[in-house]
Amino acid sequence: MRRTVFLLIAIPVLASAQSKSAPAISPVRQDILNSFNSAATRCLALAKAVPQDKLSWRPMEGVRSFGEVFVHMAGSSLLFGSYAGLKIPDGPAHDLASVYMKRGFEMPEIFASEAAIKEQPKIVSIMEQSFQQVRDLVRNMPDSDLDKTTDFFGRPMTVRGVLILMGEHLGEHLGQAIAYSRVNGIVPPWSE
Repeated sequence: MRRTVFLLIAIPVLASAQSKSAPAISPVRQDILNSFNSAATRCLALAKAVPQDKLSWRPMEGVRSFGEVFVHMAGSSLLFGSYAGLKIPDGPAHDLASVYMKRGFEMPEIFASEAAIKEQPKIVSIMEQSFQQVRDLVRNMPDSDLDKTTDFFGRPMTVRGVLILMGEHLGEHLGQAIAYSRVNGIVPPWSE
């Protein structure tokens, strides 16, 4: 009986405390998050499915390898997020973020940072952290931030526009990775 009474009291208190600490997510932020999550989940599943010996495969000289595409997915998500207020994280994605998130980066520096990360476990951990950083950013930002304007590569854009473009960009590279997979006889896990 005492345990039942405790649970009847504790559950509403815990639910109330949770709702006070986690702001309700608005429909527009939820839409942005749903779109991003859809692509990010598949990107991560595909990165885990590609064997280590295929990560260096590229369709031709001058384009990103499999592994570089996955690292670019993580780095570019951090880059887009930085325009919405994301800070350089500690942890596995720190070094990549330090290159991607600084203003005035040079493309050879970006390409070198992508090429330096070759091991699948490290690629996956960087992707996981980067995608989670973006999710947390979108979940916790005030809606009013969506209307703020930022200078995005020399043109004014709302934070909302940057976040929408981030999801579009991630989807573009997911398509690239799917094409790489199919050419190499790798079936994307969600298609099996």
